[in-house]
Amino acid sequence: MTKDEIIQKLADLNAVIDKQPRDTAEFHEASTEMSRLTFGTIGMREVAFIVDALGRPLTNPELADLIIASEAHRPLNTVISLPAEADAAYTIKYRRKQAGMTQVDLAKKIGIEQSQLAKIENGQLRVCLNLLQRAMTVFGTSYVVKAL
Repeated sequence: MTKDEIIQKLADLNAVIDKQPRDTAEFHEASTEMSRLTFGTIGMREVAFIVDALGRPLTNPELADLIIASEAHRPLNTVISLPAEADAAYTIKYRRKQAGMTQVDLAKKIGIEQSQLAKIENGQLRVCLNLLQRAMTVFGTSYVVKAL
């Protein structure tokens, strides 16, 4: 689907969900389709992470961009601007997964505990620049802080 088609589909589904009582077949079908469309490509935790980082719900155009990026196996932070700490945390998690590393593997290589890395990756702990630099060195790449 194109971005415009996804946006229209999201708007149509939201209209049904907003207007139909929860115990109707229409509501259930629209909710199921919304979940499939959204979480069939993007992980629920990724959506929650992004919404928490932004401090607001996603718009339909933003959600459409995320769906398209996810289907293309592109990093989600290439289509949505996140605050610097969240962007760095997302980048670490994305690069780690791309490298086929576990949290334990990466944590050992950058000198922290796995539990600390888990908190960084889910946004509960801020990543410091030195740690970000060590992680990017492990991945053989750099990280550029984007202007707002």
